[in-house]
Amino acid sequence: IRRPPRSTPLYSSAAPDVYKRQLLYWYSKTQRRITFEYIVWKDINDGVDDINALVNFCKSIPSKVNLIEYNPIGDEFFRSASQNSINLYKDLLEKNKITVTVRRSRGKDIDAACGQLANK
Repeated sequence: IRRPPRSTPLYSSAAPDVYKRQLLYWYSKTQRRITFEYIVWKDINDGVDDINALVNFCKSIPSKVNLIEYNPIGDEFFRSASQNSINLYKDLLEKNKITVTVRRSRGKDIDAACGQLANK
C-alpha cells in the first residue's frame, strides 16, 4: 500500500482523539450532525481496515458521510478507487446506521469532472 508522507499533524497518533473531542464539543453546542467529505483513493485508503476505521470514528460522533469518487488528473500516485471499494464503504457505513451518500463523478470521460479542468 502506497501512502502519502506522514509529515503533517493530521497523521499524528493523537489526531483522531483530538478531532473527536472537538467535533463532539461542536455537536453539543449546535445539535447538528457532522458531515464528513471523504475521498477514496486506490491503494491509499480503499482497504477494509480503512473502511473499519472510518466506521468506528463515525459511530462515536453523530455524523453523515459523503463518499467522493476521485477524479484522476494524471497523477500516478492518486488514482480512483474501484467501484467495489466504494460500494463496500457504502454498505459497511449503512450497516452501522451511518448516513452515507456517494458523490458520483460526472464528466471524467471527457476530462471535465471537478478538478480536472484546472490541469488542462
